[in-house]
Amino acid sequence: MAFNMWQNILYTSIAIIIIIIVTLGIFYLVNMKNLKAQKAHFKDLHQNLKVGDRVLVLNGIYGEVAKISDEIIDLRLKSGQLMEVSRYSISKIIKD
Repeated sequence: MAFNMWQNILYTSIAIIIIIIVTLGIFYLVNMKNLKAQKAHFKDLHQNLKVGDRVLVLNGIYGEVAKISDEIIDLRLKSGQLMEVSRYSISKIIKD
């Protein structure tokens, strides 16, 4: 009788471990798909920047692209000041 109880505990534990592994596998696959889509979106966004685009920087600053170089963008703020930011800190192109 005691052996039967331990056998049931073992089978239940194995079943729970399998359920956890399958759940984590599904979660991983869904996240990888979303991560690839997000990565492609930002790659496209950063490659298609043009002078004159109104953009939003990650920290909430809005501005207009004044100059583009390889890694740095000059961003013209509403006050007319220029700010140097990383090309990769642009999170959104604002469509008017």
